Amino acid sequence: MSIPGTALGSLARRTLSTVAACAVLAGSAGACGFHMYAPEKTVIDWLVEGDHVVVARNAPGNPFAYVPVETLVDNGEPVAIGALVDSATRRRLALNPEDGVLFVHEPSTGRWERLAYLTPDYRDLVETVLSRRAGWTGPYDPDRFALFEGLQTHPSPAMRTLALREIDQAPYEMLRDIDLRIPVDDLLAGVRDPNGFALRPIRVLLLGLSDDPKARSALRTAIDSMGRVDTGSFILGAYATALIEIDGAAGIARLEDAVLNNPLLGIDTLEQVVSALAIHGGSGSPDLQGEIQKTLVRLMDARPVAAAAIARQYFTREDWSQADILEPVLRSGRLADAAVVMPVAMYLAQARAVGGWSPDTSSDG
Repeated sequence: MSIPGTALGSLARRTLSTVAACAVLAGSAGACGFHMYAPEKTVIDWLVEGDHVVVARNAPGNPFAYVPVETLVDNGEPVAIGALVDSATRRRLALNPEDGVLFVHEPSTGRWERLAYLTPDYRDLVETVLSRRAGWTGPYDPDRFALFEGLQTHPSPAMRTLALREIDQAPYEMLRDIDLRIPVDDLLAGVRDPNGFALRPIRVLLLGLSDDPKARSALRTAIDSMGRVDTGSFILGAYATALIEIDGAAGIARLEDAVLNNPLLGIDTLEQVVSALAIHGGSGSPDLQGEIQKTLVRLMDARPVAAAAIARQYFTREDWSQADILEPVLRSGRLADAAVVMPVAMYLAQARAVGGWSPDTSSDG
């Protein structure tokens, strides 16, 4: 029999907002983003939100102290910059009188955050951002994406890195339309670079948007190797997303064989693949969505605990399309752990309250 309507109705009446529930559903994932963690604010995030932004240089009488030489955004409260000028920055500023250092004041801590060393090109970009920020709305504005899309191959390494960090914030549907200009060899080198840890996921996703055979080969090889042992790699989700992008249903089958069918892999590892399936489930063709749902059903048949991962990943995307496959698992009694039951119950409650879903009671006795 199905979950009693009164019980599910009670859950629905007590559903949390998406933001609040996301924090509960995230569990060990720790965040509601693609990367399964809370990403650091970018320089541009600071600029968009900042109400006191300055350009600073050494004080004339004290080369170790910063003083503002220009205020770009003023909140009317003068605050001294307490940071010291390090030796590398002192030398660089001495050689480049047109350069500066970008700071933003953080009212909650009372501290100044150093954002970037400003070359003339970087300074021009900052001014562009400040002139446009009021028009940037929604989770990620297309104009913001287009601005940094154009900086993929900028001569400055700092500007290229900033561009990648910004591109990394775009929703996947927006990312898919990128005019990819970064050579595949550069993307592959960046993925292997131990110093490029934070940018590995976006580089992997961009490999999936490339038509270069080397990118396809690298993605398939990586998935096959990741399925052998539970490395806990935080970029498995990116690899899975990229593989589905290049291979469609065949990529899903490869993921199922190489990763999802491995009983030794932990649920956190499997959840990264579920996140990739959820991403493509929201933007793929009806046939691809059908393949994804069949894969999720087989996964839950083998590992009922995966129901919680599915609920978390689809909940954070406000996608209620999996309610019909989650509801039978919940009422089957196979989910004994409250930590698994709760995300599924919350997903179904929200699907009913927000998405208009209702359980099939045709087989109730």
